[in-house]
Amino acid sequence: MPTAVPYHRESDSESDSGSEGPEAPSHDYAHRDDSPDSVQELDPIEFPDYFLEHNGRLFHSSLTAPYPLPVDTPEQERLNALNTLVKHMIGARYTTEGPVPQILAQEPDKRKQALDICHGTGKWVMEMAENFPHVLFTGVDIVPIATRYPLPNVTFEVGDIIEEFRWSDSAFDFVHARDIALSVRDYRTILPDVARVLRSGGVFFSGEWELKARHQLDSRQPAGGAFDDPCPLSRRFFQVVNAALESRGILTDVSHISGYLHDTGDFHHIQSSSMFIPVGGWHDDPRLADLGAKLLFVQTRFADSIKPLLRQMGNSEDFIERLTSDFVNEIGSVVGIVAAFHYVYAIRM
Repeated sequence: MPTAVPYHRESDSESDSGSEGPEAPSHDYAHRDDSPDSVQELDPIEFPDYFLEHNGRLFHSSLTAPYPLPVDTPEQERLNALNTLVKHMIGARYTTEGPVPQILAQEPDKRKQALDICHGTGKWVMEMAENFPHVLFTGVDIVPIATRYPLPNVTFEVGDIIEEFRWSDSAFDFVHARDIALSVRDYRTILPDVARVLRSGGVFFSGEWELKARHQLDSRQPAGGAFDDPCPLSRRFFQVVNAALESRGILTDVSHISGYLHDTGDFHHIQSSSMFIPVGGWHDDPRLADLGAKLLFVQTRFADSIKPLLRQMGNSEDFIERLTSDFVNEIGSVVGIVAAFHYVYAIRM
């Protein structure tokens, strides 16, 4: 990860917890190498170099990163909604329960540090930095789309995670990696660097949404037998999407990350869990219905954001529009469709 571009806070009197579109950057930027004392300001005219526009959508310009989705305002809105959704699902596990608040607890003689891989709009980093003001948070992503006004204990950097991490051994107490599966071709390739930059006893968190259609009746269907599929259009959508991703070398099965961590030999106390969230507001439980409504928005927006990739695969406009509209109509009307979120905690040996 040879290039890192920290975002610098411009004014203590201004705040911006949302995302900034790439159209009007007014950040102060800097190139930074492995030496913390080596910082050079980046001229604002270089900002557009991180972006490419194609057919009205904005993408990253990296020649190595496999990430296939746009990085423009509609996609940033999806990422922000996804962050809110996950916060309502497992937010307490970040701040009051489990190993994360324990590892980030204040110590008199040490400044704790945390790294967020693929920070996106940076909302998770900013929220955590507010909850843990004594911790230094670093976020890294391939494009600078986070807030213009990070908190004093936050640094956002531009870098490609498929390259070697620039940070020194044992630099962090906590490494957070959520929704990064589309940013790497093989999840296993980043784990050696994750292990290297985590100190002994440090915590790694992984959280990924499964790109697969599920229905709450699936477990009741006869094995190998014919059945009336309640969501065939959603299954077809994800089959096509996964085939397109795999054609770019992106492995889409995120259900085995705990096994990958075990295979490294660098982690112990590996705890994995899965949550199944309604898609749409059909659930009788008001809380789950609210989560489902949020997830419906996220998946609807995802269907739009994946269209450029489907075009690159040579699909016709008619096919793409039919595929995505059928998917959106089905998840918005069929009761019982759910999505799986797999997450893992692991402790560095």
